[in-house]
Amino acid sequence: MVPKTRLDRVVQLRERSEDHALDNLARAQTSLGRATARLAGMRQEAQSDGRAAMTAELWILEETAHARALQALRAAEKELAGAMRKEQIARAGYVAAFRSAEAMRRAQEKKRSEVTEEWDRRDRRAEDELATLRFNSANAKAQ
Repeated sequence: MVPKTRLDRVVQLRERSEDHALDNLARAQTSLGRATARLAGMRQEAQSDGRAAMTAELWILEETAHARALQALRAAEKELAGAMRKEQIARAGYVAAFRSAEAMRRAQEKKRSEVTEEWDRRDRRAEDELATLRFNSANAKAQ
C-alpha cells in the first residue's frame, strides 16, 4: 500500500504544470517547423528568375514580383526568428517545470519511504512486545 502524504496534491499540481509546459513546447516546435518550411519555400521562390526573352513591360512585372518575393523572404526570416525565440522560451519553461516537478516527486518519495519505515518500525515494536508478553507468560506458567 502506498502511503498518502501532504505532498501528493503539490506533486499533482507540478505535474499538471509540467504537462502544460510540454504542450507549449510542442506547439512552439510545430510553429518553428512551419516557419522553417515557409522560409525554405520563400527562398526557392526568391531564387527563381522568371526573366526570359520577353518585352520590357513583362520584365517590369517580373522585377516587381521578385521584389515582393524578397520582401516575403525577409518577413519569413523574421517569422522564423520569432518562432525560434518562442521555442527557446517554451523549452526553458518546460525545463523549469520538469525540474520543479522532479524535485517534488523526489520529496514525495522520501516522505513515503519515511512513512513506510515508521510503519515497519511500529510493526516490529508491536511484534517484539507480543513476543515478550508470550515469553513472560510462558515463563510464568513454567514456574
